[in-house]
Amino acid sequence: MDRLNHFLNENGHESCLYSSVPEIEGYDNGSGNYTRLVLPYIKQAVKDYGVKHGGGIIFQDFNNLTTRTNEWLDMLVTQLASEPKKDIGIIYLQTLGNENISDVIDKLRPYFGTLITTSFDIESNYIRELMQQNLKNPSLTLLETFDNVKETLIERVGHPDYFKLMIRQNFSEVNHHLHLCHFHQEILDYLKPSNGEDFVLHPLMGKKWCDGIDYGNHYQPIVENPSDYIIGVINPIEKKGKRIIAKIISRTPYKFLILQGGWGDGDTFVDFLKEEYGTDFSDRVRLGDYSQDIVGFFDKIDAFLFPSWIEGYGQVGHEALLRRTPVITTDYPAIHQATIGKGKYVPLTQYHNIDLWVEALEDVFENQAYWHFECNDAALMLSNRTHFNGQDFLTYLENISSKLETHNLNKAQAIHSNENLLED
Repeated sequence: MDRLNHFLNENGHESCLYSSVPEIEGYDNGSGNYTRLVLPYIKQAVKDYGVKHGGGIIFQDFNNLTTRTNEWLDMLVTQLASEPKKDIGIIYLQTLGNENISDVIDKLRPYFGTLITTSFDIESNYIRELMQQNLKNPSLTLLETFDNVKETLIERVGHPDYFKLMIRQNFSEVNHHLHLCHFHQEILDYLKPSNGEDFVLHPLMGKKWCDGIDYGNHYQPIVENPSDYIIGVINPIEKKGKRIIAKIISRTPYKFLILQGGWGDGDTFVDFLKEEYGTDFSDRVRLGDYSQDIVGFFDKIDAFLFPSWIEGYGQVGHEALLRRTPVITTDYPAIHQATIGKGKYVPLTQYHNIDLWVEALEDVFENQAYWHFECNDAALMLSNRTHFNGQDFLTYLENISSKLETHNLNKAQAIHSNENLLED
C-alpha cells in the first residue's frame, strides 16, 4: 500500500495513506503523504515494551484485536468526516477484526465516490488443504490440484470459523477488487466470484529499485570461496521457513545476513538456533535490524533464501531480482509469478526435503555466471512489467472515475427532472 501510494502521487494523483502504525525511526518504510491514526494503547505499548514487543502487541489477542480495530475504524471515520470527499478509496480489509464486513463498507462509503478493496493473501487454511491434496499426486501443479478438488473445497467457504479471511474478499457491496497475482484471482473467481471489475496489480516498485544498474555485461563478481558467499534472509518465522533456514545454516559453509522485517522475529530465530544446535553460528550468522535501505540489503548479499510455504505474493523475491540477486525459493504459484519464473525453485511437494534446499543453494553458488545472467534478464522483465502494469492500473482508475462521473450526472439529471422532488 505504501508503494501504491507513492506511485499515485508520482503520477499526478492526490493520494493519501491512512495508517494505524506509528512512525518510528528505523522501523518504518513509510514516507510521503501519510496520515497516522495511532490508537493511544499502541503508542503506550511501544513506549513500555519497545518496538519489537510493543509493536506486535496488537496481534497477541484476537478478541482485543477485534475491539481495537473497531476503535481504529471509528477514528478513521472521524478523520474522513473532517476532510473533503475523495473520488476513490482503496481499502486493505485483510486485518480488520470486524467480521461483518458490510458494516465496515457502510461506514466508509459516504466519504468516497466509490470503493476498491484489496487483500494480500489467499486463505491459509484453504491453501494448507490444497497442498495436502497436492502431496497425494505430486506430479500435478497446485493449480491442477485445485481443478481436481475445487468442487469439494468450495463447500467449506461458507464456514467463517474455518475460512476467516474468505469473508473479507470479493463481497457484493463493492464492485472493484485488486489482486496481487493471477493465482489469487483464479482461485477467488471460482470460490467466491466477484460481481464487479477486478484487476491484478503487482507491487509497483519505484525508480530507486533500478538506480545504479548497468544492464549490459557488467554483472556481479563471482565469489570463489563459499565461506565468503552471503545468503540473505528476511523475517525467519515459521511459515517463512524458520526450520528450513536453520537446517541450511547448520549444513552449509555460507555466511547469512538475517533481516528482521518491519516487526520481525530475528532475535527469536537466533534463540532457536541456540536451542537446536547449541550455537548461534555467530561466526557466520549476522542479525541486522529492519532498515529503510532495503535496496542496500539486497545489494549486500550474493543470493536471497526465501523458503516460504505459503505467501500472499512473495514481494521480497520480486525485490531481490530487481537488484539482480538470485532467489532460492518455493515453487508456490504466487511466489513464482512474483519472481517471473526466474528463481531457483524447490517443489512444494518436496518442501521438507532439506537435501533439495542445500542442492539448490549449491547450484546457485557453483553456477554464478548463469544465475547472474538470469537475474539481469529478470530485472529487465520486472521493470517492464511494473511500468506497463502501473500504466494499465491508471487507466483502470480513470475508467472507474469516468463511470462514476456519468452515474452522478445521470443521478443529478433524474433529480432535476423530478418536479415533485424539487417542490418538496
